[in-house]
Amino acid sequence: MGARAMFRSLASSLITLFIVILAGVMLLFVTKGSADLEFKRVAMDGDRATQTVIAEWMEKNKPKTETVAMEEPVVSDEPKVVAGDGPKVVLWISIPGFRGDYIENSDTPFFDRMISEGAATTKLRPNFPCLTFPAHASLATGTLVDTHGIPLDRFRTEGGEIVDQPLDQSLLRAEPIWTTATRQGIRTLVHDWPLSQKQGENPTAYFLDSHDPALTDQQRLDALWEAWSNDKDEKKLRLLMVRLNGLLDAGMKNGPRETGTYKAVGELDTLLGEFFKKVEEKWADLAPEKGGLSVIVTTDHGLVDLDKNINLPQLLGDDLMKNLDVVAHDAVGHLFFKDLPENEGQAKIVIDNLDGELRKRIYFRTLTQEELPEDWAYHAKDRIGDRVLVLKNGYAFTDATASEPVFDPGEGPGLFGGYGYPVETSIRMSGQAIIWGYPESPASGDLGEINFQKFHATVCKLLGIQPAEGAVTETLPVN
Repeated sequence: MGARAMFRSLASSLITLFIVILAGVMLLFVTKGSADLEFKRVAMDGDRATQTVIAEWMEKNKPKTETVAMEEPVVSDEPKVVAGDGPKVVLWISIPGFRGDYIENSDTPFFDRMISEGAATTKLRPNFPCLTFPAHASLATGTLVDTHGIPLDRFRTEGGEIVDQPLDQSLLRAEPIWTTATRQGIRTLVHDWPLSQKQGENPTAYFLDSHDPALTDQQRLDALWEAWSNDKDEKKLRLLMVRLNGLLDAGMKNGPRETGTYKAVGELDTLLGEFFKKVEEKWADLAPEKGGLSVIVTTDHGLVDLDKNINLPQLLGDDLMKNLDVVAHDAVGHLFFKDLPENEGQAKIVIDNLDGELRKRIYFRTLTQEELPEDWAYHAKDRIGDRVLVLKNGYAFTDATASEPVFDPGEGPGLFGGYGYPVETSIRMSGQAIIWGYPESPASGDLGEINFQKFHATVCKLLGIQPAEGAVTETLPVN
């Protein structure tokens, strides 16, 4: 038999055998069912799991790429500001006694940032007198003493009452910015601005009932933050005003050019930096939609080194004082005639004698109401004395007494800074002003020499409202 015939015969036999076996298995399924059948896979030598084979194939055939080192994401400590070109929120901070040279002599990174990003001047020129209450009244109303009617920190009213650092807004004869804003629909907070505590018509959303001179600047900022951050009104606060007294206290206690005062400047810088970090972090909750922040920092006056205190009644003596009432504060004193003879001629003799004695004193100028310089605008006659005394630089009127009527600061209340002097006689009465904000400042560059009256109108412009009647309408250069 040939090879081919043998192969065909073998193949035929194998096929026949396979058919017989398959027929038997099928017969078994038919006759017995599949319940007792069990199939098992028997591994052969070299067998591997399917998952292993697939994994090895994918690893071998994956596309080749270059390995690129990924940089760690940069996490900034700076808060993300949510602000834009929507309605402006104005925060006005008054820092009494903030001399124009304080920043250059102190460590102030936050003030430096404000100045570099915004606008500033060291030549904020106060109007006469350079005292806290008249200056704050001029800042808030855009007017001078002859209009707003606040001549001193302590003064005699038209009814003869002596008021000392008064709280009653009704003493103002011009409308302050917090009332102007509220009247025109701007929700406002005002903390400790002079004469803001006892409000009448159109009261602000938040104000204080009293003034606590013992509060620290930290406590004042905390109170502002608590009121602002907890305000739940849908109409957001858009004007906030606060006075911080710590720097003035330091300058008065240490003197304006002492290490302790410069240290206080740095401490205030730190407090404000921390405060504004919180403001930026919470800005989306504090501001109107897309609202931007405008910050205005002003002062009421600078300071000079105090050389001598003067007790005016003691200096004048009992003989003169029997015809005088005295209201004196820091560098300015008012004398009101009293108990004059009814006879006009005799009364003139008494007045001439008083004037002669006053002009013998070398420490101050004595001015009648008619002699007051016109540019002082110091003509609220029913609150201005019959004679106005203006001290020389470095002298201050005080109620304290010593063995002599003129005495060193250390013998009196222990204060070493003085204020109230006309700017033209003491450039140190000039102070610091800063305009800043975010996402951008509404002003930039050097503001140059500016006065108080423009701030009322400037704040009105930032808020989009009209200045009060009688206020200066010219603004500082803001957007």
